[in-house]
Amino acid sequence: MKDVYLSENAGDPLIEFLNYHEFTLHFMNGEHTPVYREVSTHADIHMCQLGLWDKARLFMGHTEKLGKSYPENIIYNAVCTSGFFIHNLRYTDAALLSQAMKTSRQKVHVPQGYSRCCCLPVDDNSFITSDAGIAKALSACNAHVLFIQKGHILLPGFDYGFIGGCAGHFSIDGKRTIIFNGDLSSHPDYRKIAAFIRDREVEIIYFDSYPLEDIGSILTGTPITAEAEPC
Repeated sequence: MKDVYLSENAGDPLIEFLNYHEFTLHFMNGEHTPVYREVSTHADIHMCQLGLWDKARLFMGHTEKLGKSYPENIIYNAVCTSGFFIHNLRYTDAALLSQAMKTSRQKVHVPQGYSRCCCLPVDDNSFITSDAGIAKALSACNAHVLFIQKGHILLPGFDYGFIGGCAGHFSIDGKRTIIFNGDLSSHPDYRKIAAFIRDREVEIIYFDSYPLEDIGSILTGTPITAEAEPC
């Protein structure tokens, strides 16, 4: 798995790191999309990652289905592990939901439409979020949830960004790793976040030379279409 989709606004140290490890980077430049400017370069607005790590697939959304603002711009912004599909199911794109449910996943309806932005999967059954609605819904499904403080993450044009939009899942030197765009250690809940991730035998990489910033997630996987085989 070498394909990576991310914003053209990702930090240079992150880009250099991924290039060093020979990932193929696909930059989202915000062109030819109807969504509003502040999220126009966000990968998680335009596609959905199905699964984690080496089994991940990327459901490539159709730009013409998106609208400028909420809820027309969140139809692909779901969290999908092997165990759960998490989204505001009133607005999920039908083709995405059909593809995701070709394998055994529990659908979890949450009020938050920007689900992938607001929720970082750590493994198939463990999640980090600052959204109370997501935390409540996942806890009711017996998932492991770390609830963190809102804010302390940049998102130009808004008061703050979200933990899911800062990060992506990679295999680095054979180890499962979550990589963050910016300085995770600046977050007031850093110790809890780091412990929660490492307790699940997942490594952390972040870059302390620039602030933690939500760039619409760092998505990895093999691109698929609605007609592809289930992941």
